[in-house]
Amino acid sequence: MKIRALAGYFESFPNSECESTDSQYTNPCKPINHKDWRHLYSSIPPNTSTHEYKLLLLARHGQGFHNAATDKYGQEAWNSYWCSLPGDENGYWVDSKLTELGQKQVSETGSQVLLPIVLQLGFLPHKFYSSPMRRCLETFIGSWGEVFSAKTDLINKNGILNIDIIEELREMLNGYTCNNRISHSEAIKQYQNYKTHSGVQLHWNYDDIYPELDAMWTSTLRETKSMMDERIMIALNKILTKSTSDEKLISITCHAYAIDSILRITYHPAIKHLGTAKVVPLIIEVEK
Repeated sequence: MKIRALAGYFESFPNSECESTDSQYTNPCKPINHKDWRHLYSSIPPNTSTHEYKLLLLARHGQGFHNAATDKYGQEAWNSYWCSLPGDENGYWVDSKLTELGQKQVSETGSQVLLPIVLQLGFLPHKFYSSPMRRCLETFIGSWGEVFSAKTDLINKNGILNIDIIEELREMLNGYTCNNRISHSEAIKQYQNYKTHSGVQLHWNYDDIYPELDAMWTSTLRETKSMMDERIMIALNKILTKSTSDEKLISITCHAYAIDSILRITYHPAIKHLGTAKVVPLIIEVEK
């Protein structure tokens, strides 16, 4: 399956000559050449017998306790010592949850970024996907929960929203304890059928055969970029296979390095300094 991002839709990929952008100075979510999201969506090329086109919303999780520890101790100390520990006196970061700041960040992303997109389009994403890590589940809850509270009329009558969990969407596997997921049964206990403030019930769809214990993480594995790209390509294949040709708007909640990998795979310019809880949209062309 060949996938490439199309230029000319957002500030992060203004033209085919662009090699990289810096999110400190540009807004990856800002459309260019289109007056609003409805106008942008209507300009997506129609599907053909050989190609399909989709709009992906790639959301990085909010600040986790591991991110806060990196800020506190510095990158060098984190990489050399703290990353291999389960936490410190301020928090536990194995399969890290969101900090209080992280929860605030994702709430703001929901109200200030995602809700305006949905209001302008008039509909929710056709499919939702997420990494299984707790910081991503909590990011989805906090960000999309803001949208559901404002637009309950867009939820189906039974009030249940399905999100597909994609194991391969995880962060780079580097031996850091923050990337070691908790047991499947514990995640189900904490998050399955979670009810948002608006009463929407979130159902996380896992593979029929989903490992109870983390089968991907080890304390010694050090993924390279090429290794990660192979894994993320598996994730994209799953996402695109699970999505029909008419399901064009797709939400993906994941991690910084996972987003970097998706950008590499789709030949999209790199985005430097992508902050926690930020969203990167891109239009992709998929060769059938």
